[in-house]
Amino acid sequence: MKKAFLIVAVAAAMLAIGFTACKPNSPNSPETPSNPPNPPEPPELPKEIDIFVAGCDQSAATFVAKVWKNGKELYNLTDGSKQAETRSVFVVGGDVYSAGYEGKVAKLWKNKTVTNLTDGSKNAFARSVFVAGSNIYTAGYEIKGMKYVAKVWKNGSELFALTDGSKNADAYSVFVVGEDVYTAGSAHNGTTYVAKVWKNGSELFALTDGSNNADSYSIFVVGKDVYTAGSEQNGTKWVAKVWKNKKEIFHTSGSKDAYAYSVYVVGEDVYVSGDEGATAKVWKNGEELYSLTNDGSAKSIVVHNGDVYVAGFESDGSNNIAKVWKNGKELYKLADKGIAYSIFIAERK
Repeated sequence: MKKAFLIVAVAAAMLAIGFTACKPNSPNSPETPSNPPNPPEPPELPKEIDIFVAGCDQSAATFVAKVWKNGKELYNLTDGSKQAETRSVFVVGGDVYSAGYEGKVAKLWKNKTVTNLTDGSKNAFARSVFVAGSNIYTAGYEIKGMKYVAKVWKNGSELFALTDGSKNADAYSVFVVGEDVYTAGSAHNGTTYVAKVWKNGSELFALTDGSNNADSYSIFVVGKDVYTAGSEQNGTKWVAKVWKNKKEIFHTSGSKDAYAYSVYVVGEDVYVSGDEGATAKVWKNGEELYSLTNDGSAKSIVVHNGDVYVAGFESDGSNNIAKVWKNGKELYKLADKGIAYSIFIAERK
């Protein structure tokens, strides 16, 4: 997933960012106010939650898959010998589950113990992880023959091949409710990519009609309602979109390239993170809520007790800087060179 999902019973933790006190004004500087404004206060820090983030460190030539906790590195999942990323994180009972890849192999980590989902003979990628009870579900793709096959794994073994391998397809996000396994992704129809949702391995519905390329990146299920975030081309630009079941409920103007990477639902409120015109943004119920940075992307969103947490990156022109924001303000920087792909909030017991 270019995002990770959070169940209602759990939520994420934060680490304070420091601030520097203002120095006294020089008496020789009449333009300087005698009482300058105080520096901004750091976000309030709930003590009952922990925040986990999955992503990659890009400081070396080869990306390293990494997990952070409360703004500090929890551990490296890979040693840098092969290109690697982790795209999704899910925490249950103190155990940290991560999904991603290393080299050609799709991988699932429980804490630092790895399970290979594929044999490495062809490229594969695990994009999303979701834990339900004692079962661990992972979504992604594996190349079979010459095509990308969208897949779901359960407890390390293939559960569903969502497509037959005749055309390219990818699974970006998985969400489990009871015995039902929902997956969002895209599949090629011979001409374009169609945004789709699958349920228990079978297509539930197509979100787009195939007239333009489209992808669905994130899925969130509430009762019988399925919310999906993604993007569809309008001919010249990518338009960020959100669907409730099969009905489109939000889209950007289409004047700038825009992408909706993560969706999170609380009651009647639908939160979405992504970017528009390379500006990292958060939308709520179809309206812009926050503009986070002028050059970057908001990859994953969760909401806890009314507070909105986002993981993503900001670009300084040369490098991506992995970051977390709370309620539109930077909470902390995770890495000078890297991307934060997924965020998860876990309540402390």
